[in-house]
Amino acid sequence: MKTDGGHEIDEKDLEEMGMAAGEEPKTSNTSLEEYTGTCKFCGQMGTANGKAGLSESEVNELITLHCGCEKAKEYAKQKEQIQKAKARIAETFGPAAGEKALDESIVENLVSFVDIIAQKKMQSVTVDMGRGLKARVSRMAKGSIKVERTETVKASFEE
Repeated sequence: MKTDGGHEIDEKDLEEMGMAAGEEPKTSNTSLEEYTGTCKFCGQMGTANGKAGLSESEVNELITLHCGCEKAKEYAKQKEQIQKAKARIAETFGPAAGEKALDESIVENLVSFVDIIAQKKMQSVTVDMGRGLKARVSRMAKGSIKVERTETVKASFEE
């Protein structure tokens, strides 16, 4: 789902906050309400349909993701980057990696580092699992988040 800012937000996140304006609910037992809220950044008011019972902060989050102001666009872009990085970690290190999957607690820790790196509190983190396997999550110069799996096979012979 693309927001008005042009950035893609995961459907699960939108479902947690409610549906975007004009969309039909995915299940017939979902009741929608029209909400009015404000953008967190510019204060512009907007309306959107969402599931019943959203809190004021959830409504404002939904409105912010659809706002066209520059800060809201940056915010939506950052949320998209965070989602993609977390999905990439799950894909690269989680159960989807098959026999190369890491322990669930390690994957959870790598996912938690994504938020810290996105907030620019840390540049990168590298986790060395031993046996030549390393996981790295880092923020690139242009602000994107990079997820990297490195497997090193070393052979040395001495005669």
